[in-house]
Amino acid sequence: MVSSIEFSYKTFSRASPSSRTKLDIRELGIQFGCVRLIPFVKKGLSLYKDRFLASLPSSKQASADFTRPVFTAVVFYLCAKKHKLKIDKVRLIEVCGTSESEFSCVSTSMKDLCHDVFEISSEKKDPKEVKGNRELPDVLPEKRKFDDGGYLSDEGPEPFLVILSL
Repeated sequence: MVSSIEFSYKTFSRASPSSRTKLDIRELGIQFGCVRLIPFVKKGLSLYKDRFLASLPSSKQASADFTRPVFTAVVFYLCAKKHKLKIDKVRLIEVCGTSESEFSCVSTSMKDLCHDVFEISSEKKDPKEVKGNRELPDVLPEKRKFDDGGYLSDEGPEPFLVILSL
């Protein structure tokens, strides 16, 4: 089985010359309306570079090329997801000039190496654990009890109405 690190390394050498143009993080932030992500993207990309290079044998470290726009685009996308911002993934892939499969591969590699930075919680919360306002009485009369101030026709006396004349 090929690990995501090995597969990601193979994508370095297969890049077409047109995809080697530099993608500016600030331009992405402005274009997608997420300027506040810029420092997070810079930090994430730097951390990924360090961890990726540390995972490679020293003979392959010199040939690693992080200038390809796919790396910047994937970090940008993962930071946006972490901060719960909506980014058009298809448009981002077009902007960086890569394929969806390469984008996915690099994304998997980044999630594996930097899970602490790009950790995206996708767990559904148990409704019983979510605290709501439990002090409010249920509005359905069949769920109300005598202690709540309500009566059911078969549980006790019907409330009576007093009409006062003026």
